[in-house]
Amino acid sequence: MKKQDKKDFPDRKNYIKLLPAAAVIAAVAVTGVQGKAGSTQKVQSESADVKDAEELTGLITTAYSYEDFSDGTSSSAKTGKTASKKAKAGIKKGTAKTLPDESQKTSATGQGTTSTPTVSVPEGGYKDGTYQGSGTGFGGTVSVQVTISGGKITSIDVLSASGETPSYFASAQGVISRMISGQTPNVDAVSGATYSSNGIIQAVQDALSKAANTDAKTTPTPTVKPVVTAKPTPKPTSIPKPAENVTYKDGTYSAEAEGFDGPVKMTITIKNGKITKITNTNTDTKEYFSKAWSKIQPAILKKQGVYGVDTVSGATFSSNGILEAAQKALAKAETTTAKPTVKPTATPTPTAEPDIPEPDTPTSEYQDGTYTGRARGYSGFVYITVTIKDGKIIELTNTNTDTDSFFKKAWKVLQPAILEKQSVDGIDTVSGATYSSNGILGGTQKALEGAKITPTPTETPVPTVTPEITVTPTPTVIPEATPTPEPTEEPAGRYRDGTYTGSGAGNYGAGSVTVTVTISGGQIVEASYSTLDDDEYFDEAWNSIYNQVMGSQSADGLDAVSGATFSSQGIIQAFQNALSQAQN
Repeated sequence: MKKQDKKDFPDRKNYIKLLPAAAVIAAVAVTGVQGKAGSTQKVQSESADVKDAEELTGLITTAYSYEDFSDGTSSSAKTGKTASKKAKAGIKKGTAKTLPDESQKTSATGQGTTSTPTVSVPEGGYKDGTYQGSGTGFGGTVSVQVTISGGKITSIDVLSASGETPSYFASAQGVISRMISGQTPNVDAVSGATYSSNGIIQAVQDALSKAANTDAKTTPTPTVKPVVTAKPTPKPTSIPKPAENVTYKDGTYSAEAEGFDGPVKMTITIKNGKITKITNTNTDTKEYFSKAWSKIQPAILKKQGVYGVDTVSGATFSSNGILEAAQKALAKAETTTAKPTVKPTATPTPTAEPDIPEPDTPTSEYQDGTYTGRARGYSGFVYITVTIKDGKIIELTNTNTDTDSFFKKAWKVLQPAILEKQSVDGIDTVSGATYSSNGILGGTQKALEGAKITPTPTETPVPTVTPEITVTPTPTVIPEATPTPEPTEEPAGRYRDGTYTGSGAGNYGAGSVTVTVTISGGQIVEASYSTLDDDEYFDEAWNSIYNQVMGSQSADGLDAVSGATFSSQGIIQAFQNALSQAQN
């Protein structure tokens, strides 16, 4: 008889180990047969008992014969076979062995994670609708469908999870009820089913990322605070006021600062002593950074500095990162011009002057009454009526034929400002409603001119005491004046001052883009937009093209943004149409 290969036949020692277990099983089986003999039903029951015993015997045999080799070695082939048999047999009641927790395994198939992901809940809440998302569990992709109704998460349904172990996945679905009750995707994973739990959580977060309500004006109060709220309340970035004699050297300067969720790098280009271009690279949260960038970047270009630029509400961390990085970059470009030293001259002793009585001045600048002034707005005349009582402006009313949308925007800001200051001095126009603002301020100014009290001058008395003649001091030597260089004639600007609007076709022609450009001093100083385009593509395209236009002061030869070509072309077309109207 040929000796069998050890590779193909398990060692006898392994079978010897099974003899006690086999004896017990056989005894139980025989006892069951003897006790139940006598009827067909009993015979069937006996067969079932024997079958269960055989299955248990096979399970124990499999466990011992493939896991305990006498030589202490194991092979990949045997391991694979063992795993296969275990999977078929399963774990029956009464076995001593239990499966380890899913969280203790390594997910070789799904490449999932034991680190539970967290995301920030959008300030505007979620838009109603049905959204799908996916994540990676223990055995592969987990897909879910999330339903939003009334701004709340009403249901979470699992669409597919074919690679997950049913027992673990059933346990992992406990996170769904927690997410619905807490109205947040940030919950803890189920212990013992960490991979599957994280796959569900990740899929729900992916679905909710598509449901962010960016149009909402009010921020719903979340039931459970997201992880990001653990950050301390940021202090506004301290921006020192620049010295009067500070100028900027031409060149490109970069600096970094910390934003909400990563560093923010600002690159500023200086040309002819002015800030002409501002760009950024960042790993910050896109939602907050875009909100801050859209307002702060044009404000820095307009003010030609960071001082006086406010942070954006709801994006304070990102705002501080942009402002701080911009300030650091500008600090590298700063240069100071030394002021000429002026030698003080000897101050002569003043001669005694006679006492002159102070003229009687009115206690108020305005005379009581009602006064009306007129000025031109954006598309018609603006009439402002001012009521003066006890020398103070107590009421401001208007009648106008101006464009309603622009006038209301300006009136909402300017009317309370005039009442507070009791004057129009030092009050700025409202951005986006400049002509209507000028109409309101000009009409108010004319009305107040009619209300001003002109004081009656009093006679200056003739001095009775003739002052003693003082010795005129020897004049100091005045240095020769440095000849002032003749100013070079500046060429006329290429654009006429004013506000111009142009339009273009955005993403696949479906989203229209309207751009409004403001020209001052022959330069493009401000640009704004309205669009029906897809935010996902439009925001990135706008930031890039806006910087190109402000830097080159032209809409010609601009580069489209890769991945947002259609949106880029719509913005460029709108800029070109607007600027063509302003050409000299």
